[in-house]
Amino acid sequence: MENGFGGKVLISNSSIVTDYFNRTVILMVEHDQSGAFGLVLNKKMDVALSDVIQGIPEGIDGSYPIYSGGPVDPTFVSILHDNPKLKQPGIEVIPGVFLARSFEALVELLEHPDKTKFNVYQGYSGWGAAQLEGEMERKSWVVHDPNAEWIFTEDPEATWQEALKSKGGLYKYFVEHTKDPMLN
Repeated sequence: MENGFGGKVLISNSSIVTDYFNRTVILMVEHDQSGAFGLVLNKKMDVALSDVIQGIPEGIDGSYPIYSGGPVDPTFVSILHDNPKLKQPGIEVIPGVFLARSFEALVELLEHPDKTKFNVYQGYSGWGAAQLEGEMERKSWVVHDPNAEWIFTEDPEATWQEALKSKGGLYKYFVEHTKDPMLN
């Protein structure tokens, strides 16, 4: 399997997934036979960037929110952004959206916040070999094409519903007509 779900989003099935991942949308960065790695897009935390990241230069606004990228390794900090002109933009996960991990990239984004869109994530979502495939067999996730608007939205709590609506068909119908779109 060559990067199976890499570059896709996983939308949690709320009738099956009732833990941390309930009503989440995950941007999958990598997925192969050894495992998978992604970032939850819609779990904004109640902490500011300056509460988590040490060494932000004086005069730079550190009040930006942090998102929980997943329950794995809270010391893992990453950035999703849309600026390919950074000195170290990182890897392009989907067209126009890059994943960076360097402190230098973060400072560069913070120095010019009006020129780019970005979110900072603490932790990540990870699966061991064949673990995600097992969850897919149990229908824990719906796979869909990503939309950069879901990453850089001002209303991350609506991302799950918007992603399901975008999937169309029965997913859209259930979002618009039931309390829980995944019940059938």
